[in-house]
Amino acid sequence: MKILVTGATGFLGSRVVPRALAQGHEVIGLARSDIAAAALRRQGAATVAGDLTHPAGLTAAFAEAGCTALLNLASLGFGHTDAIMSATLAAGIRRAVFLSTTGIFTSLDPPSKRVRIAAEHTIRTSELDWTIIRPTMIYGGPDDRNMARLLALVRRVGVLPLPGGGRRLHQPVHVDDLAATVLRTLSADAAIGRSYDVAGPQALPFREVVAAAGAAAGRRVYCIPVPVRPVLAAARAYERRADTPWLRAEQIARLVEDKAFDISAARHDLDHRPRPFGIGIAEQAAAAGHPGRSSRRTETRMTRTHQATQLLQDIRRIAAVAGAPTALRFGAAVIRHARTIQRTGTLDAADGAMATRSHTFQPLPGVQVTLPGTAFGGAREMYCRGVYHAIPGYAPAPGEVVVDLGANQGLFSTLAARAGADVIAVEAQRGFASAFTQHAAGNGVSNRIQLLHALVGPATGVLADPRARQTASHWDGDVDVDVLTMAEVFEAGGVDKVDLIKIDIEGSEFALFDESGWLDAVSRVVMEVHTEFGEPRVLLDLLVQHGFEATLVDNNLMRTTHLGDAPSGYLYARRRTPIPRARRITERRGDSGRTHRRAVLAPIIGAPDETST
Repeated sequence: MKILVTGATGFLGSRVVPRALAQGHEVIGLARSDIAAAALRRQGAATVAGDLTHPAGLTAAFAEAGCTALLNLASLGFGHTDAIMSATLAAGIRRAVFLSTTGIFTSLDPPSKRVRIAAEHTIRTSELDWTIIRPTMIYGGPDDRNMARLLALVRRVGVLPLPGGGRRLHQPVHVDDLAATVLRTLSADAAIGRSYDVAGPQALPFREVVAAAGAAAGRRVYCIPVPVRPVLAAARAYERRADTPWLRAEQIARLVEDKAFDISAARHDLDHRPRPFGIGIAEQAAAAGHPGRSSRRTETRMTRTHQATQLLQDIRRIAAVAGAPTALRFGAAVIRHARTIQRTGTLDAADGAMATRSHTFQPLPGVQVTLPGTAFGGAREMYCRGVYHAIPGYAPAPGEVVVDLGANQGLFSTLAARAGADVIAVEAQRGFASAFTQHAAGNGVSNRIQLLHALVGPATGVLADPRARQTASHWDGDVDVDVLTMAEVFEAGGVDKVDLIKIDIEGSEFALFDESGWLDAVSRVVMEVHTEFGEPRVLLDLLVQHGFEATLVDNNLMRTTHLGDAPSGYLYARRRTPIPRARRITERRGDSGRTHRRAVLAPIIGAPDETST
């Protein structure tokens, strides 16, 4: 999608733009200065010159951008809406998402409230396919102007006076969660002509917000109730005397009114998945660190802070996909096994601690997968990070034919089958078959999956050396394995076209593409690429030559043109002109010419469990 973004260099825009680029969108940012334009170009976005305060030039700027959608992240509180609407309609843009605020519901009467309400009315009565997003207080990151102040305060003081005792409810939303939801809104047909309140998962009394900030900063904070009126009077007196007041009376007044919102519509229509506030504020505190140390200590602190930030991101992802209780249990396991984790550099010990109970994940909207605890580590990567469906349009869908190369214990195959796809899974290591069968059967999708015990692309990769195969973790003894071409995989599965192929074969992907013909029968490809065995750019260029749009992302799932020294990344490719939809895996031709139906999962190639029809 080609998206015009206003407010592209702001607090939210600086998160939306790189996320949109990573997902394969073309982004054009409206830039009112050379500095803003340069910042956007560094991120990989294109720019068009324009200033919302000069409406006369907006129409030409919007027309020059040539976009199909508008993300208006600039504030609606400055009276620019009429000019934006005129320019949008004149440019032929139909789909538009506007950022407003839940501040329009305040009982106070600041001038911006009336302007924003009028702006929303203008949007709602327009001819656009519009959506309005109203976030509550946004926080997160070093450029946050809300919770950053609170963190700085609780680091300095251990006792904090709270007007009204901090009983009123607040529901902050993390900026990264809001950015993800804003982008999803563009492709959500159900959102057209609707307004959504977007907030955190739970409304908290402000004293609990303060306590969570204190815990994130490593401080215990005591909250002292104080009467509201004297505090307001003092704040107004301070505001009159200060040239640039650090605190305004309006902010105090907002503290003593509830700001709790129903986000069920945003969850349902926009797949809004906000992280718990305790996790989000801990991430922010870890990223901010504590300035003022010596250079060596600062370097050590930055390394530990980076590790802590990565860990907190993992916990946040677990909370979004598997629920907050599971995330909290995992966090507790990390704390219990901190020394082992630090020594080994892996989370294996914490993953192992999660093996005592089963876990339910929702990696895709409306799709649940329940797995035994022994699979938690793999699910944390596959489902919670979402490495194979991080870009919209690549998730498996109902009625599709999916090939899973390097199926391992079957987590992707089970997810695809739960999503309604029919799956041909290929795994060289026979030792995974038992877990694979258990996971498929436990989720009621054995009838949708065909498992082939075979090796593809054996000329390169970890399993290229037969001796290395014998020492692989799940090779299962001295048993040899059949080697199949991709054409033979399709034939064994009884298909001539494939909607989606997922590839994770530890470097063998480079040999795989030496085969000819099979790629012409595939609509979408997503794979892990390993730089030890070849240059990912070669595969990307090859896919482009075969009529695909291809995107390379790093291990943080951010769009890139080169992985550098990183050991691996992910390559997403989608055919520019779709081929006819693949036929489902319901029939194949046997040696006798009879037609057979794949009824149950077959764990070993050549010995399928078939039922004649």
